[in-house]
Amino acid sequence: MQIQIFSKGIDVSTPLRNRITGRLEEMIDKYIHREGEAQVSVSKEGSGFKTVCSIHLPSGATMEGQGVASDAYAASNEALEHIEKRLRRYKRRLKDHSKQAKAKNGTMFVLENPITDNSEDDMEYNGNTEPLVIAEKSSKIRTLTPGMAAFELGLADNGVVVFNNARHGGLNVVFKRSDGNIGWIDPSIDNIG
Repeated sequence: MQIQIFSKGIDVSTPLRNRITGRLEEMIDKYIHREGEAQVSVSKEGSGFKTVCSIHLPSGATMEGQGVASDAYAASNEALEHIEKRLRRYKRRLKDHSKQAKAKNGTMFVLENPITDNSEDDMEYNGNTEPLVIAEKSSKIRTLTPGMAAFELGLADNGVVVFNNARHGGLNVVFKRSDGNIGWIDPSIDNIG
């Protein structure tokens, strides 16, 4: 497994690096049995520490976990426990679904929120009030059931998952609503009427 450990405002000690690397490799061997990529960020936050861990699996799934504590080791343990819980759920879910998801190439964009008041400073933002694309990355658009897409929404703490519906092949979206529930958009012709 390829593991990158970054630090912000602190030096990560070799024992902490070894502990994080060892736990991640142990979890991947236990739950997934395949290679993946992981990025871990350890930073000083106020009087404590924050650790954010992100794992990208070959299947296309991404899992994220974070921990905040007064000690860097405790923050790392908390983040790794979140990841382990998500890997365990993911493995259980994979056992329930024997079909492997097909994937098509696609592009994902992250948009910056536009500034809402109409002062002159806003016009300097980008010449108008449309949002700017601040990140772009290629990703796979997987074929999933809406239930699997909702499950993946919770795995990575993302706000949205775009997928091809396994039932009819159409492009669908699941997203987190402001009230905490999950929304599902299925623009297929079968649903119009």
